[in-house]
Amino acid sequence: MAFTVLASTQVTSIASADEPSGEYTIGGRILEAYKATGGVAKWGEATGDERPALGGRFQTFEKDNTHFYWKASVTNGVAHPVSGAIFAKYGTLQWERGVLKYPTSDPIGIPDKGVKQFFQGGNIYSGTTTKTYTVWGGILGKYAAAKGPTGKLGMPVSNEYRVGRNYAQNFQGGVLVFP
Repeated sequence: MAFTVLASTQVTSIASADEPSGEYTIGGRILEAYKATGGVAKWGEATGDERPALGGRFQTFEKDNTHFYWKASVTNGVAHPVSGAIFAKYGTLQWERGVLKYPTSDPIGIPDKGVKQFFQGGNIYSGTTTKTYTVWGGILGKYAAAKGPTGKLGMPVSNEYRVGRNYAQNFQGGVLVFP
């Protein structure tokens, strides 16, 4: 029995979905979202490798203390950036381990008012003339029905607080009470 061995002079490289970013790499769904939302020009280089989060992953970037969060079962596995004042507020609530859980949107500009971002457990609003506050639960339902920050209530100016058996929250244009 005779065998013929064919040799190839072509060198193949290992395929990789990761891309270099400074000393680190960005890959998968975080890379997709990073590129789709502005990439290095908007977020800067990665400042660390992708790391585990509660049931998902996150990665940090140099501009505006940005963190991209990803979880397969949230928003069809799309990663979302969280940065600046919204990230700082998110941190006070224990990031994805807290009541807000994972982001479900990218930051959304509110013309002449600020920015908002949606999470599994509520929303964070950061105003141009107000601080950064979370709105959630029954008050969020009422706020959304009143057209949120673009309605007569405007931006939140306090966190939720107790009033007897009820919860209340102050907004530029009034107070919402739940139930």
